[in-house]
Amino acid sequence: MDMRKYASGVIMPEDLRNGPRQERIINVYISQKHDVPVLVFESGDELFAWPNIARVLGRAYGFKDEKDWVGHVVKLSLGTYTDKKTGEEKDTIILEAVSSRDGSDNGEPQRVDPAKLPKLSDDLSDEMPF
Repeated sequence: MDMRKYASGVIMPEDLRNGPRQERIINVYISQKHDVPVLVFESGDELFAWPNIARVLGRAYGFKDEKDWVGHVVKLSLGTYTDKKTGEEKDTIILEAVSSRDGSDNGEPQRVDPAKLPKLSDDLSDEMPF
């Protein structure tokens, strides 16, 4: 029996006090109550994609279809903001896109072969374009 459903829930800033974590998005649905996308992760946890989070995902993976976000790896970390009304500093969740838009790196750091990089000297020239 899969016990994740008994141990998972909506991710809150308190859940990130021990450090950031990476999660893979496995589903996205729209919350009827809040009218915002909800990200469902492999861990079974969920996160409301309020406008600031939705903008990050949209820029990284596209705005047209929520299915474009599925399968991607994101990093969740603890951040802070200042409440405009009270001036009080509050905790928030920072989301960063980890996997590439095409998903080819599956959340792993991309490795670049140094031999395939252009040499700086190839771009340098003493000629003046005037």
